This record gives sequence, structure tokens and C-alpha cells, in this order.
Amino acid sequence: MRCSHLFCLISFLFISGCEQHNPESEAQSNPAEQPSATAKRTVSLRPDSLPYIKVQEIQPEAFAGTISAPARVDFRAQAISTAGTVVAGRITKIHVQIGDRIKAGAPLATLASGEATQMRSDYARAVAELTRAEDHLRRQMEMQRTGVGLEIERVEADTQLKQAKTELERSRDFLKLLGDGSAAEVIVRAPMDSMILKAHVSTGAAVAPGAPLFDLGEPSAAWIIADVFEKDLLLVEKGAKAVIELASSPEPILGHVVAESAAIQTDLRRASVFIEPDDPKLSLRPGMYARVTIEASTPNRIILPTASILIKDGRETLVYVETAPNVFEARPVQVGQSREGITPVLKGLSGGERVVVSGALLLDGEASLLL
Repeated sequence: MRCSHLFCLISFLFISGCEQHNPESEAQSNPAEQPSATAKRTVSLRPDSLPYIKVQEIQPEAFAGTISAPARVDFRAQAISTAGTVVAGRITKIHVQIGDRIKAGAPLATLASGEATQMRSDYARAVAELTRAEDHLRRQMEMQRTGVGLEIERVEADTQLKQAKTELERSRDFLKLLGDGSAAEVIVRAPMDSMILKAHVSTGAAVAPGAPLFDLGEPSAAWIIADVFEKDLLLVEKGAKAVIELASSPEPILGHVVAESAAIQTDLRRASVFIEPDDPKLSLRPGMYARVTIEASTPNRIILPTASILIKDGRETLVYVETAPNVFEARPVQVGQSREGITPVLKGLSGGERVVVSGALLLDGEASLLL
């Protein structure tokens, strides 16, 4: 918010002492000259106004700062799986609850299935058929050895034995997919050490073949996902150290950056930065909210005092660059997070340029805020 004192000071020092170069007004006075779309805003000062601003030549330099961002705990995509059944049935019992940590092979649910009864019956029939085929082949070989058997009957018995073995293997494979149990009972078990994330069924529910019953997550594969502003991504490097603060933990957790997402959240202009805790045995629960601080160390970066950067119309960030003696250009720039009174400039400036580092707000009567 501008104050009356500031208006008075600007009026006294600059309204009578600076010359605003307005391409539109120049174009109106000279119809033959039309302003270009790339025309730049400049300000000129009288010599007695110059002591109120400070201009400094800038050079790239190392900047070690931090980036702060909200975060959450979640599983890696490859660490999430589902548990289900290959037959239709009805749930008779659920053995786990959401949030339970379970071992591989632990029972998840029991269901009754007519298809399971049929599959176990088919397996028993296949075992009996194999036994019969083996006996038949044995008799044919004995008869052929004593001279009363025919070769064609022995070949036929051998073929029947091969078919019986194939049918038995097929039935055995189905039973492996089905899981343990007897008659119509089917027990669905956990395929790995995991945490129960979601239950898709309840007791008494009917289920279809292949339908997911539970979502499982591998506890050791949780990581922290930080939502970092798009403009700060240039300061984030793979391997950068991070400090994670969890509401449920009295002490901060140390970690490091392992990856960044390729997509930007359009509405928030943020991207996901993935952080692994340094201690792989650390127990993290998905859904936890966190706050992360990421170390940003980038060489050859333009650094300016935060007070030299203006915010115009609530959107545009700019600085004033001296392009000629007593001529200053309003230059849009992209900046990173400020720290201890200094701000890294990511785009818009080059080494060797002369920038107004003090008094910039007095140069621009339309700029309403400092960064």
C-alpha cells in the first residue's frame, strides 16, 4: 500500500526530475513511427536525484540457500500391489484391518466358492486318471513282453498317459493360483511383507474373478513427495540434502533428493520432488504430512539484495538495469526463494550488467511491493 509520504517524496525527487520514455506518447506525436511490441520501459533521472539510488555491476557467484516446501509421505508406484482371487465367491471372513503391517503369507480374507470346489474336484479326478493311465500302460507293456500284446495298443496307452500328465499339471497350476483351503473354502494370503492400504470388500460381499480385494504397500518403499514451485526447480539437484519435519516425529529426519516429476501441476504451478530418508529402516506411514527444506547449491548464479526486486501488479517481478548513463530499464526477471536478505535470479540478467540495488521502488511509481 502506498503512503502519502512516499508519493510526496517521489513527486519531489522524480516527477520534476525524471523523464519517462513512453513509446505510445512518442508514437502519437509522430504518426510515422509506430511502437514495437518489444518496446522497453525506461526512466531517466536528473543528476541531483542519483544519490537516492545505488547502482552495482553484477557478476555470477555461488549461492547456497534452501528451498522450503510442503510435502507428504507416499509409497513408490512399484511398491503398491493388489491381492485378489481367481474364482468367484462370497467373503465369509476378513482377517486384517486398514493400516495393519503383515508378513508374506498372512491370511487376508476367506471366501466360499463353488468354482473352488469344482477345481479341487477336477484335480482329484486328474490324479485318479493319471494312476489309471499308468496302470494301463504297465499292463500293455507286460502283455507285449509276453507276446500277447499289440504295439498299437501300447502306443495308445502311452498317449493316454501323456494326456493325463498334462491335465494333472494344468489342474495343479490352477490350485496354486487358487491358494490353500478345502472344498469350497479359499484363503487369500499376502504375497509379500506389506501394509494394508485399502479394503475393497466386506464380510458377505460377492466377488468376481480377478477383482481386487485389498491394496497393499511395501512399508520399506515409502518416500517423501515435496511440492516445489516451478521457479525453484532450477535450484533443486539430484542428491541434494533435505531435512524433513513430520508432525508425528519430535526430531527432523534427514534425507536426499532422488528424482523430480516431469509434469507440472497446472493450477498450482508446482512439481513433485521425490526424497528418500537416509535411514532405510525408518518407519513411515503413507498419508503423513510433512515440511521439507532442501539445500540448493548452484554455482554461477546472479545474486541480488531482496530489496532491489519489485513486484508489479501482483504478478510481474522486475529489477531496474542501467543501460546508459542515467537511463534505467525495467527488466522482468525470474527469481528463486529469498534467504537472509538475498535472492537468486534464475532468468533475466547477465553478468556485467549494472542493476539498481537500492532505491528501486522510488524509480517505479507503479510498483506497489518489494519482494
